[in-house]
Amino acid sequence: MRVLRLHGPKDLRMHEEPVPEPAAGEVRLKVTSVGVCASDLHYYRDGRIGTTLITEPLVIGHEAAGIIDAVGEGVTDCKVGEKVAIEPTNACGECFFCKSGHFNVCPNVEFFGTPPQDGCFREYLTWPAKLAIKIPDSISHDEAAIVEPMAVGVHAVNLAQLSGGENVAVLGAGAIGLSVLQAAKVSGAGRIIVSEPVKERRELACKLGADEVIDPSACDAQKEFCRLTNDLGPDVVFECIGEDGASLEASKIVRILGKIVVVGIPDEDIYTFAASTTRRKELSVVFCRRSNVAAETAIEWIAEGKVDAKSMATHRFPLEKTAEAMELAMAKKDGVIRAIIAVS
Repeated sequence: MRVLRLHGPKDLRMHEEPVPEPAAGEVRLKVTSVGVCASDLHYYRDGRIGTTLITEPLVIGHEAAGIIDAVGEGVTDCKVGEKVAIEPTNACGECFFCKSGHFNVCPNVEFFGTPPQDGCFREYLTWPAKLAIKIPDSISHDEAAIVEPMAVGVHAVNLAQLSGGENVAVLGAGAIGLSVLQAAKVSGAGRIIVSEPVKERRELACKLGADEVIDPSACDAQKEFCRLTNDLGPDVVFECIGEDGASLEASKIVRILGKIVVVGIPDEDIYTFAASTTRRKELSVVFCRRSNVAAETAIEWIAEGKVDAKSMATHRFPLEKTAEAMELAMAKKDGVIRAIIAVS
């Protein structure tokens, strides 16, 4: 089978490797569609995310859909030929955090495309059957590849604990920001304001339910957020930019006694807040780690039309052109939201 491995920064090489056999409790999946995530871009560009380094050639990619190709011993609830979205988080299930329901922060977790666990830019993979989530026929493979970022959006909004009617700001309108926007809308947010410098992304944010959009490159975003919220500032700010300084910007925008949900991953392994601002406002800040038991909700909302995954899968590339997809995604050109790798 074809396997695409990252040997170092911007060094993707195709390999021919044996097709794996599923162990007991596992299924083998023929990978169909994989989304290019911002974390993939970090590994592709830098060979690392924070303190996590690629030291051996690694298959990246974790936003994936596939078809069950074979089942291992003891698997009774999955059938060959079923279409699935792949939950990339394989938690141990035994630690304190797993037993308390926080699978996403399991310290023993295996996560696709994170060293040493190979990811999804390959034709076949094996994974626990319980993490192959069936999707209805109405959802395409490309939409199923959007389930994972949509689940992150659902989890981020759950962390915000919206009670309904809040003024919400979303900084960044990539796939995660747009997922947060839609999840906040479904969860009863009042006014949702999106800040995004890329025109096509602002336009899509409007289509997906934003009440206001701001171009931070053309105005004083802090003043504009203040103006749009009766001089108070948003109740909740979701930082989905993933760039250095975004957390500091969020702390300036949010209102006194407000809340920040940090979802983005910065280039440097540091989040910055102004001590005086955050202290005087008595802010609450929560950091979002992937998602936690949210994939099923994401699938349900996509199937019911409550959220739009199709509009976020904007570009398709064959596996051989994954580097082109990475470069496009990094440049944020041509209206790209999620570049999808059509593996098979």
